[in-house]
Amino acid sequence: MPVSNLSNGQTRRARIAKALLGRPLLLLLDEPFMGLDPPTLVTLSPMLKKLAYQSSPLLMLGLRPQDPIPDWITHLVVLGHNHSVALMGEKSKVLSDVRRWVNLVSASKLSTADQKVVDQITSEYGLPLAGVTGDVLSETGISRHPEMLEDSSPTLQGQEGDDRPLKNGTEPEKRGRQALSKLLRRAVTAIPTLPSKPTLEPRGSSQEQEETSLSLPGDRDRQLGDPLIELTSIIVQYGSKTVLGHPPPQPGHSTPGLNMTVYQGTRLALLGPNGSGKTTLLSLLTSDHPQSYSLPIKFFGRSRLPDPERGVPGLSLWEIQSRIGHSSPEIHQFFPKHLTVRRVLESAWAETYAGKPNLNADRNELVDLFLAWWEPELRQDTADAPGADSGSDLSWATDKEGHRFGALPFSAQRLLLFLRALIKQPDIVILDEAFSGLSADARDKAMSWLEFGEQRAPPGRTTAREASSPGSRRASTAASETRVSDARGENVRFPGLTPSQALVVVSHVKEEIPDCVDEWLRLPGEDEVVESSRGVEGGRTRERGWVKSQEGWMRVWGL
Repeated sequence: MPVSNLSNGQTRRARIAKALLGRPLLLLLDEPFMGLDPPTLVTLSPMLKKLAYQSSPLLMLGLRPQDPIPDWITHLVVLGHNHSVALMGEKSKVLSDVRRWVNLVSASKLSTADQKVVDQITSEYGLPLAGVTGDVLSETGISRHPEMLEDSSPTLQGQEGDDRPLKNGTEPEKRGRQALSKLLRRAVTAIPTLPSKPTLEPRGSSQEQEETSLSLPGDRDRQLGDPLIELTSIIVQYGSKTVLGHPPPQPGHSTPGLNMTVYQGTRLALLGPNGSGKTTLLSLLTSDHPQSYSLPIKFFGRSRLPDPERGVPGLSLWEIQSRIGHSSPEIHQFFPKHLTVRRVLESAWAETYAGKPNLNADRNELVDLFLAWWEPELRQDTADAPGADSGSDLSWATDKEGHRFGALPFSAQRLLLFLRALIKQPDIVILDEAFSGLSADARDKAMSWLEFGEQRAPPGRTTAREASSPGSRRASTAASETRVSDARGENVRFPGLTPSQALVVVSHVKEEIPDCVDEWLRLPGEDEVVESSRGVEGGRTRERGWVKSQEGWMRVWGL
């Protein structure tokens, strides 16, 4: 099979296999679980365990905060900012320290002594690693580590911890292992109440929180609008191989094939194992697939082919894609590397990635808004340029050296493509693993931007340099509250998703499913079809965010 036919998850597995064929002494796997579905993780982990226990090769895994930690992993290293080692040691001890670190920083009331500890930790290591779930990956499934359960580590008082160094550890390793733990234990005041889930929300009164809260739409009672894309009994085959639309028929339908309608207001999570046909389905939705001409698909109430009898012209590829915002690993792979940050956003209004965008004053203003709001994540020179004024001087975004697409870090590239998918406020937004590679803070801010736009403040707008200064969180929070107050007025230029827009999200990680999702569609893998005749599953959920809950996620994946 050509490599170009592999899904993102299949490509990642193939790369791991290729690396093993070289028989290295040490295998470094950076984010090996990104793009892999939960059942694949369950089967991959035992293979890696066997290699690790045989020391053939030695393994070092670089994991994201949201990744489950294999149960055979014994020690963890948590990196802070500026290439510092924040925590290092046995897995349970490090996870316990991470949770206490997050709870300490997010506590609403602290003594003067505790506040000094927080400021010192922030100065030396940055903010705590947000989004660490502590999920344990085993041969039987994915579960929560005891150290990350809600009733563990109720206070900081009396938590002495364990300062024993790693076996054969060097002096710098010992200091890195012990430093943050000692700082945490210097917090002398017990925290009376811990949040049920560790968060990094800005500190503030309940009144302030009420002022920044927004009304959320109902769930199952939420009304949908007109159909945007309609698929009827779709079957995609390559020769004798069926890649989409396996039998049996979906519930409520008598003929085999995939039936799916994307409405105005749809908030859908598209799920399924690697190789289940998600990429094929998305290519049908975007009309990139050659068979989108011949299959029974309606785009915005019309067929792609003309109807001479009714005098209705066909839809061109450009007409369809002008109404769709799309971010995916495939777009990331082939996106022009020479475009500047600003040109990447502007290309949303172009017919091709590098084509001339169709701009006007309103669109230029919208680009300025996006650049100003996301400057802390996209700007690479940390506003050190002489005379630079953050938020007003956007010349950094046209810098062809440090701010061209190919020169940006992976996370900034992925974030920029996410923003590109949103900026023209299309009828349909398709986010295929758009949040993969983002830090937990950037991911949460992006999800808030997706749903609320300017109407809700991000949980802290600090640059990397500002974050190292004690007290910067309070200043950042004040700036955020001011911005939200302004955005609550009549000049909201980007409100987030509107009721007339549809959202389709693809991810293998529950933390990367936006809270607004209230519908899911799961495609079966080929093995599931053959072995258990599993078909297409899904539907509307009883509440927002059910799909990403522990209960919902385990049920969807059968773990």
